[in-house]
Amino acid sequence: GGGGGGGGGGVPPDGSSTAARAADRTFSPEVEEIANRNFKQIYTGQLSIADAMALLQSCKNSPKQVEQDIFACMIHNLFDEYRFFAKYPDKALRVTGILFGSLIQHQLVSYLPLGVALRYVLEALRKEPQSKLFKFGLIALEQFKSRLHEWPQYCQHVLQIPRIRQYHPAIVSFIETGLQQQQQQQQQQQ
Repeated sequence: GGGGGGGGGGVPPDGSSTAARAADRTFSPEVEEIANRNFKQIYTGQLSIADAMALLQSCKNSPKQVEQDIFACMIHNLFDEYRFFAKYPDKALRVTGILFGSLIQHQLVSYLPLGVALRYVLEALRKEPQSKLFKFGLIALEQFKSRLHEWPQYCQHVLQIPRIRQYHPAIVSFIETGLQQQQQQQQQQQ
């Protein structure tokens, strides 16, 4: 492992990111430990992304406060790690991109956290194409592309990124087709 997310690919097991989150929210050591164990299982492949999504969904909707806290802690830790994604090894970065995009796809984040997640993906896509963050952005975007039509303005921002057409022409044509269909539907409704 290693604080800063470079080693084991994920949330530092020593809880070094806790202080950064203290302003927002603090979690009990038990909750932090369970959240970190879940991440470890995701990054080692013991827990598939699909199973991780099911676990997060059940924690989010649980009547038990401790399970809701585990969900909140995992989302917090993942968002908090964003600043370290550029240091992640490729495999961990790929898992993180899939995980991040899947949170959006499966509607596990909404309102403010959804806005933050979308902004992080957009920021990443604006980086140099050879950078790890750009790769993260592409992987994450691919996970929730079926929801892109919900955010036409976001789609415009993605399309304005100069290198996106060169590095991911498929997603560009997917977005453009979706936007055209939306315009046609709006014209038919008028």
